[in-house]
Amino acid sequence: MHDWRALSSAQLDWNYDQRPHAPNMVQVLERLAAAGAQAQARLSGRQRLTYGSTEIEALDWYACGQAQGPVLFFIHGGAWRSGQARDYAFFVEWMLAEGVDVVIPDFAVVQEVGGDLGVLQRQLAQALHLVSARLQGSGRLIHLCGHSSGAHLAACLATSPEPAPGMCSLTVCSGLYELEPVSLSSRSQYVNFTPTCVEALSPQRHVEGLKLPVTVLCGTQESPEFMRQSQAFHEALQAAAVPSRLVLGEGLNHFDILESLAEPTGLLAQQLRKAWAADSLA
Repeated sequence: MHDWRALSSAQLDWNYDQRPHAPNMVQVLERLAAAGAQAQARLSGRQRLTYGSTEIEALDWYACGQAQGPVLFFIHGGAWRSGQARDYAFFVEWMLAEGVDVVIPDFAVVQEVGGDLGVLQRQLAQALHLVSARLQGSGRLIHLCGHSSGAHLAACLATSPEPAPGMCSLTVCSGLYELEPVSLSSRSQYVNFTPTCVEALSPQRHVEGLKLPVTVLCGTQESPEFMRQSQAFHEALQAAAVPSRLVLGEGLNHFDILESLAEPTGLLAQQLRKAWAADSLA
């Protein structure tokens, strides 16, 4: 792996900007949002539940109608500054058909909360604890998954000093796990990367004691820094004796790998199905 400390500000900006590395970004996101809208129109079992006091603090819970089976808690990406739960329902139908409940939370965009990523982390912790409380006594377990900035936030939840009960796996895709190099990029224009933020919300620094098996995914067409972040997180997990697998999506960029969740045969979908299979055998 390269040393990010040798990179200039311009090189860090290039690495942490998806546009040069995924020329199909807009097309893929539009395609997935359209598929999500179509899925929502067809589905009748969605519950909209509030987990906090502000309008954005709510989640979509898609129930498969079965008393048993896994629950997926999915955190979307968007560089911490965009995205809505309704745009990420594109994979829900096939999961429901396989007996999986899907929960997709909404949460604040960072530029509307003074650049404080801690607000987003706390909101998602509230949402996850709500799901955990509603499942209490059912025997059902939660599989935590996130993509891009959502992978960062999912990893923060899993490495929290007070993780929600009932989590049994973490799958992170194309994420950021150490914030120091990110804080030196142009993302600092809208995120307030204080020393406290960088320390508390760099999950790579807090893997000791993590009990969940972790799957780390990244496409081979991601930027060098995104690939390094995944490799370094995987290595930190292994050094801490946390069960971890690193899965590379050959020929996939940052958004292609997200779209691999749209069908049960896709790469990200297959990794989640492996997590559920391990859950059922436990």
